[in-house]
This record gives sequence, structure tokens and C-alpha cells, in this order.
Amino acid sequence: MTAIGKKRRMAQMFRKDSGRMLCLAMDHGMMVGPIAGIADPAPLIDAAVQAGVDAVIVSPGMLSRYHARFAGGPAIILRLDQTTMWREGTAFAYPDAHQRLVFPVEDAVQMGAEAVMTYLFTCNNRPEEETHSFEICAEVARDCRRFGLVHVIEAMAARGGFVNPNDPATVAMNCRIATEIGADILKTDWCGAAGMAEVAATAMAPVCVAGGAADGSEADLMAFAEAAVGSGAKGLMFGRNVFQRGDQASVLSKLASIIHGDDAES
Repeated sequence: MTAIGKKRRMAQMFRKDSGRMLCLAMDHGMMVGPIAGIADPAPLIDAAVQAGVDAVIVSPGMLSRYHARFAGGPAIILRLDQTTMWREGTAFAYPDAHQRLVFPVEDAVQMGAEAVMTYLFTCNNRPEEETHSFEICAEVARDCRRFGLVHVIEAMAARGGFVNPNDPATVAMNCRIATEIGADILKTDWCGAAGMAEVAATAMAPVCVAGGAADGSEADLMAFAEAAVGSGAKGLMFGRNVFQRGDQASVLSKLASIIHGDDAES
């Protein structure tokens, strides 16, 4: 019966006509605190609903406070873990990044989420940190099978670790491992068009590309999105590269047209 739940929830996340998903990541506050673009998330939520994004990544705290704004809108991917990885290089960083599970899958069930999300970090300098990341993902995957929720794993090499996070072989390894653990959907680093085509061919689950920092012009962003879709990615999971730009609703609408085709806004 839970397999039916996973299939129904997956169908709500990927648009039927294109088989792809535009997802807006808004979970940054749980990792680094307030940042530009989502210090007040309400306008961005409204822009996402207006643009017809297919899914959003949010924390339980954001969902509990702004759930009414999401009503009738995108599928909810609830972030369940927290990491210090993205505080690297700031006054709030530890010598090595840490990860912990802070919400159980059952909370996502109670809040009506379609999916949950956890990181899988590999190639940390401290092997026990990689082990802990695997343990978190395994626990969440097991509970997702139990409750019929979709499990999105954000599979990435640790920043400051001993490999290049954007090397195609590294990305391919991370994605395949995450799927073997139980990921239904993958979010991962861009590794170039040829590299991403290989990742998509071997991952065994739909691959979505992370957007990274707001970088370059809007035209550069659209070219990036086109390259990702053209290389076999089934989704875009963009955050800062959208919400730290001027007209967020317009940017999201243009990305929807790229990922779903020219009729996305009709």
C-alpha cells in the first residue's frame, strides 16, 4: 500500500506532460540563518505560487508559519536534517562540518508533505561524518517506505573534503549510492553537460540539478537551465540563483517554460 502512496506523491511533483519538475529551494534559513531573498519569505512564496512551480523545499518551521500561502500550490518537500556545511568560511563554522537529523518522517506525514529531504555527504575529511550521513539517510529511507512518502536525497561531496565536488565521477558515485540507499529523487551538483548525461544514465532515479549561488546574468541562468534539461536532468532545484534576483516571479516563469516547454505558462 505504501508503494501506492509514493507513486501518487511522485505524480504530484513531476508535471504529467513534461515528466519534469521545477522546484524552489527555500530551506537555507535552517542551515545559515537569515539571508538575502528569504529574510521575509512571504513575497517569495507568493511569487512561487503565481509562477506555478511544481514543488518547494521548506523547513517545518516555515511550513507551519506560512502553510496558508502554499494552499493549492506546489508540492511540499520537507527538509528533515540540518548541516553546518554551508557555514564554512564564516565566523560560525566548525573545523569540520556536521550533520544531524532534527525532525522525524512522522512530522512530515502529520504536516501533509509529499516528500522529505536529507543530505548525503561523502568524502568528508573525517570518515565518521560520512558514516553519520549514511545512517541518517538509511533511517529516513526506511520510514519513507513505511509511510509511503517520497524521499529526496541531496547527494553531494563535502565542501572542504578531499575531492572536487563538481567532478563528474564524484557526482555519479554520490547519486548512485543515494539511490541504492533508497532515494526516490536526487538533487546534486552540476558537473557539466556531458558529466550530467552520464549521471542521469546511471543514477536509477530522477536527477535534479542544484542551482548554487546567484551567479552571472539572467541569460546565463536560463542557459544553465537549458543545459541541465538537455543533459537529462528531470528537475531544477534552484534557490539563491532565483530568490536573490530582482523579479522572482518572472525568473520562475521563464524557468518553468524551459523545463516544461513553451506552453508551461498556458
